[in-house]
Amino acid sequence: MKTNTNGISRRDFLKSAAAGAVSVAAMGVLGGCSTAASESTIAATEAATEAATQAATTAAAPETTSAAVPETTAAAQETTLRGHSWEVAPEPIDESQIKETVETEVLIIGGGYSGVAAAASCAEQGLKVTLLEKDDKLNGHGVGGTGAISSRALKPYESEGYVIDKPLNMARWMKTCGGRCRESLVAKYFRESERCMDWLLDIAEANGTTCLITANASNSPVHKEEHSYHMLAGGPIFEEYGMALGTPYLLKKYAEEQGGDNVQFVFNTPAVQLVKEGARITGAVCTNENGYIKYTASKAVVLATGDISRDDEMMEYFAPIGTKVLQRLCSDFGNTGDGHKMACWVGAGLQDGPWPTMMHPQAAAGFHGPFLFVSPKGKRFMNEATWVQGKCVGIMEQAKSTFAWSIFDKNWPTDLLNGLPYGGGMFWDSFRMYGSNEQDAVDYFVETVEQGVENGSNDSTSNYVKCDTLEELADAIDVPKEQFLATVARYNELCEAGEDEDFYKEAVFMTPIKEGPFYATKVGTGLLAVVGGIHISDNFEVLTKDDEVIPGLYAIGNCSGDMYAYDYPINIQGNSHGRCLCWGKLLGEHLATV
Repeated sequence: MKTNTNGISRRDFLKSAAAGAVSVAAMGVLGGCSTAASESTIAATEAATEAATQAATTAAAPETTSAAVPETTAAAQETTLRGHSWEVAPEPIDESQIKETVETEVLIIGGGYSGVAAAASCAEQGLKVTLLEKDDKLNGHGVGGTGAISSRALKPYESEGYVIDKPLNMARWMKTCGGRCRESLVAKYFRESERCMDWLLDIAEANGTTCLITANASNSPVHKEEHSYHMLAGGPIFEEYGMALGTPYLLKKYAEEQGGDNVQFVFNTPAVQLVKEGARITGAVCTNENGYIKYTASKAVVLATGDISRDDEMMEYFAPIGTKVLQRLCSDFGNTGDGHKMACWVGAGLQDGPWPTMMHPQAAAGFHGPFLFVSPKGKRFMNEATWVQGKCVGIMEQAKSTFAWSIFDKNWPTDLLNGLPYGGGMFWDSFRMYGSNEQDAVDYFVETVEQGVENGSNDSTSNYVKCDTLEELADAIDVPKEQFLATVARYNELCEAGEDEDFYKEAVFMTPIKEGPFYATKVGTGLLAVVGGIHISDNFEVLTKDDEVIPGLYAIGNCSGDMYAYDYPINIQGNSHGRCLCWGKLLGEHLATV
């Protein structure tokens, strides 16, 4: 087995990459995520919600606004009468209720990737920084890899001729977002990501952590993706916290080394509301087991509270398609739009909806390839050789389902190998190292599928099913048999004809399903994050809907908006984590100048 210069074998890397990928999702035999929040997260969320709600009930209700989607629940009916939670500002908490006041220069609310990156950057700049996290630990939203346009980790491949074309990928990004995101913010990420990634690599290497570039990007000329996914692995911090949390704790260690006593990480302390003096935001009121604490910040209050994926009200209004998935994959149940709401309460604007959702078909099986997809009704409904977001949307919008089945026969390893040079992408190719060959992915998925069959019940409740005949397979996955057999027969006809007249999938991916045993893997739609949010300037200042700066208030990471719109571009793999890294690093540098 080949190893890289740091002694990590391809198989070891593949295993660690898979572990990172499944840290936010149930992926059949490969693992799964928790379906319950930690007690500390629940307690913190309840404390913040109770405090805000109690104050809000005494406030005058604003004019009601119509929702983006029909609302029928009792909570929704109450919303119609009172206004949405982000529209109804609670009364300021009285000073007599404040048990303690703590002073700092930079107050960061949220201990995810972007918040900890900002803390590390602020510490490096000599600023006094306090980071508040409402949970009892840092959260990484499944951080495994980080997207960057270039880095010194990519330089060896660039010298061999692989270079990410910035103009082309900017155009692809803007097209995916329907031209509705702010182009200058996207350009800032493209321009700064190499420098920010090299900064992270310096920190990683100093702690015995290795960066490897993955090769699972799509090679399709239609859905081209770049090899931009930087996976960190190894070293004592990653051994202790795993791939999902390794990067935030790596940055926390660096922040504490740089800042010493000027850096404080405070846990189990949710922010309830911001403090405003005149036009300026000067701090935040938070809660802990002793009551209310006020933190004042002489330079900046930074919102880094993550996305809205665990808040039903905000999801239904801003990202309704994200409510249709089989599973919300974010393992951080504290991502309830806290920062969005607090910002709105002091006059912030939000980007126009619908907000872009990051959706991957990883809520069930970890492999499905480009093969025939059938709905629970046994019908084909889309071109299956598309990107991960497209597969999710196709299943939900075309099949009107939360899942589908990928169908293939015993020749699938050969079919997969032959098609990978022309396609690929997540759950079609594996998280293998750049420079490895396609056979590594095939071998990995053969093991995955066979182990999934062995460990499952070989029926519709399983993620992996294997049967000797197509009739038996139809029964096992509980789809209408006659319709299923007709669908497979039609698909085989198209394969033999060499042209997919039904959905125009590329001919190289049209492989017949004729020789048993036959397989079905469940393609489950999953929501990873909602990457829209608070209206910001190019320096991350929070803006009103009229583009006026709210002094002292900043937003970064998934609670900030404007870099994405309508849909999530994956042509630069890992770009959401890349944004978190860049916005945190760049904000610290900016705050040192104000």
